[in-house]
Amino acid sequence: MRKADFPTMLWHTLLLVSLVFALLTGLRIAADNAKGGWRTLLEPVMMQGDVIRWHAWAALALGSLVAGYVAFLLHARLTARWKVNRMMLKAPHRQARWQALNRALYWLGLLTFLVALISGGWLYFTPFFGFIDLVSLVHEIASWALVAYMVVHVVAQFMLGGLRQLLKVFIPRFDLLRSATVLGVAALAAGVATATLDWQATGELRAAPAAVAPVLDGKLDDEVWQRADKVTVITAHGWNVGDRETPIEVRAAVHGDRVYVATSWPDDSRSYMRLPLKKTAQGWVRMIGDDGVHTYDGADTIDYYEDKFAIAISPRNNPFGGGWQFGTAPLPGVKKPLQGRGYHFTKDGSVIDLWHWKASRTGATGQAEDSWFGDPVKYDPVKHEVRYPAGYGSDKKEKGSGYQDNFDRGENGWAVAWPSRAVTPKYLPKDLAKLQARLGPSQSAYESHGSEFNLGPDEVVPYSKELDDRIPVGTMIPALYWDKPIRGPAGDVASRGHWQDGRWTLEFSRQLQAPDAQDVSITDGVYLWFAAFNHNQTRHSWHVVPLRLRLPQGG
Repeated sequence: MRKADFPTMLWHTLLLVSLVFALLTGLRIAADNAKGGWRTLLEPVMMQGDVIRWHAWAALALGSLVAGYVAFLLHARLTARWKVNRMMLKAPHRQARWQALNRALYWLGLLTFLVALISGGWLYFTPFFGFIDLVSLVHEIASWALVAYMVVHVVAQFMLGGLRQLLKVFIPRFDLLRSATVLGVAALAAGVATATLDWQATGELRAAPAAVAPVLDGKLDDEVWQRADKVTVITAHGWNVGDRETPIEVRAAVHGDRVYVATSWPDDSRSYMRLPLKKTAQGWVRMIGDDGVHTYDGADTIDYYEDKFAIAISPRNNPFGGGWQFGTAPLPGVKKPLQGRGYHFTKDGSVIDLWHWKASRTGATGQAEDSWFGDPVKYDPVKHEVRYPAGYGSDKKEKGSGYQDNFDRGENGWAVAWPSRAVTPKYLPKDLAKLQARLGPSQSAYESHGSEFNLGPDEVVPYSKELDDRIPVGTMIPALYWDKPIRGPAGDVASRGHWQDGRWTLEFSRQLQAPDAQDVSITDGVYLWFAAFNHNQTRHSWHVVPLRLRLPQGG
């Protein structure tokens, strides 16, 4: 039997394992970004869990292995293995021609790998260059080209020397061991260099000291915002933005024992409607949208939904703090995620703080809902019959405070409301004409509205059939109301947004010290991630490499 030198055999094995691992994790990421389509057919082979981090590890291994193999060829003086010219391709002997063709394929494979590596590095390290969707497409095409290359490579090797040629890579001869050491050292050096680049790629957001606390009004006309450093974070993969990136401008400041974060991002329309109630001839229904796939009962509404924004905070520099587990069933033994995209939870007991601003629900009270990602809650088939939250939850709030649903779901929860969507309002407008004047005439899910699409405490009266009969068919009212601001730990984060000229500006504030165990203290060096939701429930934009917050000296 033919044999391969030990370094080449080992390299082939590690390269194959790393490449398969990269493809299976990459498929999951591509399927999540995609808007349906053929990728769903590959669900059985996709990996689930912390795939962003695993994909980065696979890419690190692949790049290191290729760098190590180049060093091995040079040290062992085996570069002739890759030598090819036109005369060799026209050689009279069949085996010589196939040998030349195989060498030409090596170069084609290397070129394809470099395209995949560079495009992947672009997406991971340098998203601020933009063109995220285009580069994502190039990266996916190059990845599939590598799959095709592996098939062609095996066929070409078989044509060169039959089955013995294929099997030799699994049968080592123990020589070139000194060059094997060079391979290992070079691969390790390349890995360390890449890991260092990863660490250095984390940008810094320096918080400015503020003599006077900025006013939370979403207008950034305070003195401290004029001199605070501004960092732009390029986020991508959000829906309802026309396949464009969403650049988010971020500033930070500290006054006394509080931190302030100001964000601003483009949004063509301000969207306040969150599944509003509409009067029909048959009664009241919740407006979902025309898309039969992306629905509220599937936790994936993309039409009648409010704009949202979130900041995730963690002391750990893992992708998303290690709190986003991808897949249709990333947590065995529990109900699958309704939208089929995964769950938010951590696996090591750590907590990721989440400041979640919701244009209608928390916008009216001047707050962002203080939430968190942590250990998955215990699964209860009865309690979680409709939806299981995994490790995502809101901090505790006093009963009756904050926003509330303005409808009854029926005796069996959603069972009565879905799929008919029929509901009964809890409250009706005290003065319908006045409410309509405040909200504006538009009933489109995509247009700007004049005010938060909710009902305030002085605008409502309890539901009555008599008042309902006076409301004409076609009338649309909010599906939520609020009586008082969020009270309790869930209301710890103050926030106020302002939309003008196609742009949201949003300010946050919270005390530096963690108010409770489900929060993260804002200390020097904590990591921040940002996500913008353009009138959709879960299809927010995101980025992998975080910002590291730097507090003023003594802060």
